Amino acid sequence: MDSLVIGNTSQLSHYFPEEYEKISSRNIDLSLYENSTYDRVYITFAEQRLELKTLAPFIEINVDLTLDLIDFFKNRTNYIIIYGSCELWNNYIGEIDLNDKFDFNTDCAYTQYCVSKQMMIEKIHQLDTKKVIVLYPFNFNSIYRKPGQLFYKIFDSIINKKKIQIGDTYFYRDIVHPRYVVERSMLAIEDEIVGSGRLTFINDFIRELYIKSGLNYDDYVTENYNMNIIPKKKILYLRSKEIKYSYNDLLNDTLNDLKIWIN
Repeated sequence: MDSLVIGNTSQLSHYFPEEYEKISSRNIDLSLYENSTYDRVYITFAEQRLELKTLAPFIEINVDLTLDLIDFFKNRTNYIIIYGSCELWNNYIGEIDLNDKFDFNTDCAYTQYCVSKQMMIEKIHQLDTKKVIVLYPFNFNSIYRKPGQLFYKIFDSIINKKKIQIGDTYFYRDIVHPRYVVERSMLAIEDEIVGSGRLTFINDFIRELYIKSGLNYDDYVTENYNMNIIPKKKILYLRSKEIKYSYNDLLNDTLNDLKIWIN
């Protein structure tokens, strides 16, 4: 049975098998799918424009549209995969798992995004169906990152040998690659936080991407930030008895991405 990916411009969509049907989340004509059945439906789109000033656009996409699609496809598929975010726990320090209650900063750029995701998940848990699985990925980056994001600048610099300026990258994060998120998505049978279970020092990772690409980091990157005003970043990572996704996995997946564009 086929699978359907809704959100064909999302980072994740590029890493699902080519034979999967992939469609835009915009102006979906659901009448075209009334007689369709799927093994899995992946809802990969989300409103993520952090510069938006009101909550309404986040609710429209992350809550209302998502719930409408769940209602339509719930009797036409075995599973529906929805994506939350590890940002729903961004007030924690240290390890997290699904037993920890959501606790996020309500005075930061991610606030409206997190509020809408929490609303969506609460409504999903009220539905009379076990078909909907919620995955909560830690941060993931690829060559399909949208402009304005740190790793978009890094990848653009490496691919096009472009000089850039960046802010503070001297901190730790649990980060993965979208290929791994898709891998977990295709296997998921219950809610799951998708992380590595380890921490990556971001500046070291970025420097190694340049080195492995045959470039000198200092020739292309200017670090432009004031150490005296940088807020202390909370360290958050998946509670796990084993490393589910190694540093070498992250490095190799990212370098394989870069090779596609460099070559």
